[in-house]
Amino acid sequence: MTEPVYRWEPVTDAYKDQAAESTDIEAEHEQLRAELHKQNAERVVVEKQAPLGIRIFTWYCFGRAGVYALLLLILASFPHSEFSAWLFEGVGNFLHMPGSKSAIDARRKEIKRQMEAAGYQVSDSEVAELDEQPTVDTGTMHNAVMVYLLVLLGLTTWVGFMWWNHSWKVRWVTMFYSGALVAKAVINYIAGAASGVGSQIAPAAMPLLMLTIAINGFIFLYLAFWPGVAQWFEEES
Repeated sequence: MTEPVYRWEPVTDAYKDQAAESTDIEAEHEQLRAELHKQNAERVVVEKQAPLGIRIFTWYCFGRAGVYALLLLILASFPHSEFSAWLFEGVGNFLHMPGSKSAIDARRKEIKRQMEAAGYQVSDSEVAELDEQPTVDTGTMHNAVMVYLLVLLGLTTWVGFMWWNHSWKVRWVTMFYSGALVAKAVINYIAGAASGVGSQIAPAAMPLLMLTIAINGFIFLYLAFWPGVAQWFEEES
């Protein structure tokens, strides 16, 4: 009689199936963790991104700073060119710098007004003779224009970085400036209408004034109430 022989074999297929299932589950968990990590990273990027209006104004400041830097480079490199002369004259007239045409015209207009108020009728040539104000050296005025542009370059760059760095101060200063400008224009108009004198604003200047009021009113409302603007500045407060 042959004795039965028991041959033990491990159930390797079951272990293999369990190992495969564990590997699949781990892979799914790893994929899920990767997807969650990616979503969180994207969410952080979105949350840290400034509102569109803030980004536009920030790059507007940097753009203006770049223009000032370019003008300074041109004026320093080609001080005697036609463009430099035109720019010196234009900036000087805009700022009514001593020696500029606008400053001279304004001074002579005031002299003529005072003479006429005293009962004298004088011509422009006679006013020019009466104007004893010494002329300003061209080089001095050129240096003043260069300093003016340099100051604008520094201020505009500084303001741009304040917008970039979530500075709540620049937000409140801009809101105050825009709101005060709109309030002043509205109050002057109402006061003039109530007194019967009128606004005393030239009709040709009215469209520009209305555009200025509209732009500053929009800036004030945007910074005060636009969704996400307050949160952007509060992040670094």
